[in-house]
Amino acid sequence: MKFGKAARPVIMGRNGMVASGHYLASLAGARILQDGGNAVDAALATSLALSVVAPETSGPGGDIFVLLYMKKTGKVEALNASGPAPKKASVEYYRGLGHSHIPTEGPLSIAVPGAVDGWSALHKRYGTVDFQRIAADAIALGRDGFPVSARLAKSIEESKAPDIDRYYRQGAGGITPGRVLAQSGLAQTIETIAKKGRDGFYAGPLARQICGALKAAGGIIGEEDLGGNFAEWLEPLSTTYHDFTLYEQPPVSQGFMVLEMLNLLEAYPLAQMDPAEAIHMMVEAKKLAFEDRINHLDDPRFGDPQIGRLISKAHAEKRRGLISDRARPVIRSAAPGGDTTYLCAADRDGNVVSLIQSVFAVFGSHVVAGDTGIVMNNRLCSFGLDPSKANALKPGKRPAHTLNSYMALRAGDFFAAGGTPGNDDQPQSNVQILHRMLDGDSDPQSAVEAPRWSHMPGTPPRDRLPEELRMEEGFPEDVRRKLENKGHKVIVVDRWSFGASQVIVRDRATGAWLGAADPRRDGYAIGW
Repeated sequence: MKFGKAARPVIMGRNGMVASGHYLASLAGARILQDGGNAVDAALATSLALSVVAPETSGPGGDIFVLLYMKKTGKVEALNASGPAPKKASVEYYRGLGHSHIPTEGPLSIAVPGAVDGWSALHKRYGTVDFQRIAADAIALGRDGFPVSARLAKSIEESKAPDIDRYYRQGAGGITPGRVLAQSGLAQTIETIAKKGRDGFYAGPLARQICGALKAAGGIIGEEDLGGNFAEWLEPLSTTYHDFTLYEQPPVSQGFMVLEMLNLLEAYPLAQMDPAEAIHMMVEAKKLAFEDRINHLDDPRFGDPQIGRLISKAHAEKRRGLISDRARPVIRSAAPGGDTTYLCAADRDGNVVSLIQSVFAVFGSHVVAGDTGIVMNNRLCSFGLDPSKANALKPGKRPAHTLNSYMALRAGDFFAAGGTPGNDDQPQSNVQILHRMLDGDSDPQSAVEAPRWSHMPGTPPRDRLPEELRMEEGFPEDVRRKLENKGHKVIVVDRWSFGASQVIVRDRATGAWLGAADPRRDGYAIGW
């Protein structure tokens, strides 16, 4: 492994590692590890703490997806905890209200949240620490408060929604970084979940309070919608890339795109290519994968996403014929910018958890369910209202998700786990970081900090954006010029624009955990 000159050091530890989108959340997970908990316990503590300190990104009103590597079995498992459309949500209902698209915010953009069921399923199968202990830091952060980060302060200031004003400004006027924010309602909600489990959220007084608040706001989620099971254990998707086996989330996640892109790229010697040529190949692979995502990704219970075909080597070979030395125009097919947070945790026994959670957009639907402190997602708006297309709205159907994370094994041994927020930037950022680690033998922090690119358009409604290749400052001028000569419309953007990756790698020689966290947001890794 080649250690570069990253701005932050690679965090190292022998007994465990937590990397997340906020230092207080990473600290909560590290405490659980030091108390004897395993990677699952630590990931849960981190996830719950993120719900408090990064409420604009995630919480009980959102969804989670998880990949787990359990050393004892040597297997990777996947957990999908994403909620469906409410029973009243149909194409006819929204068209009857005069909508050509599902609203991107407000009470009619809310899907049933799956995160709490996911936390419960994860703890039931692999947790070793009492859930009330796991939730203790999150509850304390909610009750006692924490200093607001610059990012959260900006998100609150930019929101014009009455619920965000009521719950986060709390009559205090402007929000500045460093102000201590307490959330007693959210603390009480998490305490109820910790004491009563999933049923404390999906049934009983809290469920009635949530549904009552949503109904009063004009929403369509009722108590009957909360009665199902939303967490599902699944076989992860996988493919090989040179000496590595890569795992990703299965549908309804868009994780297959990372595997499809790697299959397309495997035929090219990226590490030996001119940097502009390598970027060109990755951008062209991205275009092909996004076209397949828009045309095929669907809830397998309602349609056939054809994932087995899309991640096959034969499909990659066929699609690779469309890649040339020139930029290929995007074939447009018929979700707004999202906000998400990612974490990973590893323990002394070699177990690893890769978990991504989201309320979709910044503050989701901009609806806070009464005094519960629960920011409700706006995931419903990722559905389409054309019944003939993939990912068309139906009652009880789960929307196609941007959420995905990866794991990599080498010769059967764990190598790396990682992920990032960023909606359509997620698969693009993940592939770039994997390229640097797998092809370039880069240390994880250098791979995370390296400048990134992002190609648009993306998935609906970002499929309507103009075509351009946005590149962070830091790429050499000659690289940008060569890409322009190939037909790419290059736009230079701020150095820290795309995603906020966290990565954990295990050193094969020493067994040490290597943690990396992205300076693009507030992420930190803690090892011991």
